[in-house]
Amino acid sequence: MNTAFGERVKRIRQERNWSQQELSLRSGISTPHISSIERGKRFPSLDYARKMADALGVGLLALCDESVVLRPPKMRTSAEELPVHLQNFVLNEDAELYLNAAHRMSTLPREDADLLCLVIDLLSQTRLQAFE
Repeated sequence: MNTAFGERVKRIRQERNWSQQELSLRSGISTPHISSIERGKRFPSLDYARKMADALGVGLLALCDESVVLRPPKMRTSAEELPVHLQNFVLNEDAELYLNAAHRMSTLPREDADLLCLVIDLLSQTRLQAFE
């Protein structure tokens, strides 16, 4: 791994208008450690690299492989920006399973995510037909 990892982390963090402290809070990694990674002074462990990717909402490969085109999804800054029914869903503890699955899906390469959406659509159509 070279300094490109830290540069990519910094770029995405700044695109989100997050401070290093914000990324620290979201990832559970100390602010000084994030600073060192962004400056190329330290390299993250695999666990820390995954935590940073998850917090930024991108796949780990996007941070590690310079040939991967970075297109981080737009993220809201808080749940209050969502419609009320979605705020209630996000805050419902029973929704955690679905939110984790959605997060994992959001970090997939586009082709894989499209295929998974197609499978979900087919399964939901089959289920609807079963109720008719």
